[in-house]
Formats: sequence, C-alpha cells, structure tokens
Amino acid sequence: MKSFLDDREKIAHLLRRFGFGATPEEIDSYLKLGVDGAIESLLNFENVDEGFPISPWEFCFEEGKDEVYLDPFRVVSWWGLRMVLTKRPLQEKLTLFWHDHFAVSATKVELGPSMLGYLEALRKNCAGKFETLLLAMAKDPAMMQWLDTISNEKGRPNENFGRELLELFTLGIGNYTEQDIKEASRAFTGWGIRYLLFEQGGEKVQEVAKDCIKTGRPMLSYCYSDDLHDQGTKTVLGQTKNWTGEQVVEMLAARPETARYLAKKLWSFFAYPDPAPAIVERLAKAYQDSGQNIKEVMRAMTKVPEFWSEKCVRQRVKSPIEYTVSIVRQLGVSQFLALLHGPSPSPMKAIAQPLREATGGVTGLAFQQGMLLLYPPDVDGWEWGSAWITTDSMTKRIQMADLLMLGGAPKQDFGLANAVTLRLKAHGSVATSQEIANSLATVFDAKLTAEQLTIMAQACDRAGGPVSLNSPESSAKMYASMFRLLFGCPEFQYC
Repeated sequence: MKSFLDDREKIAHLLRRFGFGATPEEIDSYLKLGVDGAIESLLNFENVDEGFPISPWEFCFEEGKDEVYLDPFRVVSWWGLRMVLTKRPLQEKLTLFWHDHFAVSATKVELGPSMLGYLEALRKNCAGKFETLLLAMAKDPAMMQWLDTISNEKGRPNENFGRELLELFTLGIGNYTEQDIKEASRAFTGWGIRYLLFEQGGEKVQEVAKDCIKTGRPMLSYCYSDDLHDQGTKTVLGQTKNWTGEQVVEMLAARPETARYLAKKLWSFFAYPDPAPAIVERLAKAYQDSGQNIKEVMRAMTKVPEFWSEKCVRQRVKSPIEYTVSIVRQLGVSQFLALLHGPSPSPMKAIAQPLREATGGVTGLAFQQGMLLLYPPDVDGWEWGSAWITTDSMTKRIQMADLLMLGGAPKQDFGLANAVTLRLKAHGSVATSQEIANSLATVFDAKLTAEQLTIMAQACDRAGGPVSLNSPESSAKMYASMFRLLFGCPEFQYC
C-alpha cells in the first residue's frame, strides 16, 4: 500500500497522532531528521530535554498564604501545562492513553498527592515493559483506593481489582471465567496503603506535607501485611499454586491474549478503531518478541502501511484535551508561558498567578467540552471517537475563539492578537484577507478546501481586513471572527 503523503505530510500526521498537533516549527524541525529520524526522535523521548522545570507543588501554594493545598485539581492544571509545553509529545500522549486504560478518578481518590503519584507512575513506565507498568499500577495507592484493593483481605476477598485486572487491563472479556476473577483476587489480599501524610495526626499534616515536598518523600506508599494475605493454593487460568499478586501480574502480562488486547487498543487510540486481525497480530508479535516493550509496539505501528493511509490520516476525532492543547500550542504561546514562570523557582513557592490562570484555562476549556483530566467517568475510561462531538461540545469549541481572543486569554504587553499576527507573518504574507486565511490554515495545520478558505477570507474582510492588523484590539476581533469559522469547521475536528 503506497502512501499518498509526502514526507512533510507524514511528519505532520505523526505529530498529530504521537503528540498534540503539529505546529509549522515542529514539522520543520522533524523534517530535517527525515521520516524515520522523526519517528526515532519521538520514540526515544528520554534523550530529549523536556525543558519543563515546573514542579506540580508550585500549583499547591498560593501567593500570600502559608498553607499547601492538596486537592487533585491542582495536579490537573499542572498536567495541562505540561502537555502545552512538553518537547516530548509522545511521552505525554502515551501517559494520556494509559490514564484512560488504567482509569482512576479523583472523584473517589480525593487526595492530590495520590493522583500525582498515579500520574507519575504512568509517565515513568509509559513506553517500557508492560509488566513493569502493570505492577506499578497494581501497587499504586490511587488505584488501590479506586478499586478497593485496600479492602481485600484473607477470608474477605474484594474482587473489584481482580475483575478489572482481567477484563480491562490485560485479557479482555471472553478470555477468563468468574472463577478466575475470584482466585486471582485472593492473590492480592494483604495489599494496602501506608498514609504517611496522616500518621503524625491531623495537626501535623501541613508540616509533614511540606517536609515531604522538600525532601522528595512520598506522602502515601504501598504496604503489605502477610497476616492478611491468603496463603492457600489458587487456580488462575488453569494453573494451580500459591499465587502471589506479583506472580499473577507477571503471568497475565505475558499472555498472548494480553498481547492482542493491548495491540488492538493501542492501534485504536493512535490510528483508527477496529483494526484488521492481521494488524493486531503484527503488533502483538512485536509486543511478545520485544519482551512486552511498548516502545517497540509503537515503532511497529509506524511500519504498518495502513497507519499512513487515507483511512487513518485526519480521520480521528480530536478529544477535548487534544483539541484544546493543540490550539494553544499552535498559537505559539508556549514561550510566553515559560517566560511567565521564570528560571526554576522553588517548588515551595506559588506559581505566578497569570500562569496559573492560563493553565487552568486550558484544562477548563477541555472540561467544558466534556473531558476533565484525572476525572474519567468510570472504570472504562472515556468513550473516544465521534462521541466527543455533540451539539453542546461543538458550541464550546466555537466559543473558544472569543475566549482566546476577546477575554480570558494570557496577555502580554502586545496581547495574544499581536502574537498571532507575528506567527502568521512568519508563515506567509498577510497583505490580503486571502493570504491571512491561508496563513491561519498553515499555523493551525488545517486542511481546508478552497471554498472554506474563501469563506474565512470574507469573514476577515467583514472584520476590517489586513488594516485590522494595525492594532491589537481590531486584530483580536478579526481573528475571533475567523477562528469561529475555523473552530467550527467539520474538518478541523479531526486529526
């Protein structure tokens, strides 16, 4: 199957799927490496300086106050900022994928440090050996609270985690029995959480929290009680022995059913739903041959011709967070946000208020469209694809134009409108309304028809045309009118 894309288009497609949208600058940078080089650079993100010095704890302090605030929403804002600023797009995209796969919600896990630990465990292990990631999730305090592992004791097994372990995390429905769930659950008895944050009493919580932040110690940790563990023999998937939880994880991660289940799910997220059996088997083989290495599965994905086909390219509906983050990245405000932060302040100091508001705006805009990070609707995670497009969500996407250009946007002396103008001039002429429309399409990686570009140019004319560029106020109004059309364009909803 011959690709219909040239190298530049391939890299743009790769950045949309392995990241959060393609900016012209990113495409130019990766194009110098060639398609294969770009793939390797994205995959080997550990070799890339992320350039993200912002601690999540900076969001937990507020100017003029001594307390440290530990609610999960602060972690949400920090992750949204990291998506906007990251130079390791695949690492964050894989973290998002695994967040959906190992769905844990702060609706039940109400402690920010617990959700932060969960998020960091996903990020650390997102491209490595699946068994390592699976075990990290099994022992993660947020997961253990979410699925009630902490209530799983000898003689009183709780099957919540065991059920999701087999159904959602590894084998998939149809590859196990109810008895397998019961037996596997017994293997995880005795697993618990040590709440170091609260062990010195309520009056010491603030002191302990601050000390943990300073020293890098965890506020919660996995613990094991041998007295509460079921030492009896257990039969899981036809194998009988005195299974431990670690052994069950090791066995499940190595199963061929798990390889196929993950292969299909990864392809469905990064390419398109319902892949042909041959594609699933190809990725499953990469999983098994590499010793469960997720990076190798992702590399194998880029070798499948269908990944570069018309069935895949610009055919996947952007989720709210992808939609919002890609727009913010393409607007080129990353450098401005980094300047707001300044050089490596202490994690014990509150982040600059304008930066807090800007990053809260990113995740808030995604939430308005129906998606709040760290708050998936249930154990199944979110429903991806066309489910993201509703009358209400489309209204919110279009309203982003006014929010960004006319209110609620991060402001510098020249305003966001001037920043947009600078970006347009960097990627084309802006002497006519048609040229402004064409340059906007380039900046936003929007593949529009000639008719759609003409309609945008007409909107530019009605708002004053190129003369509007002479002042931030008039250009902001002009851009808002053009953005409304672009953000509501059917083609712009796809990546």
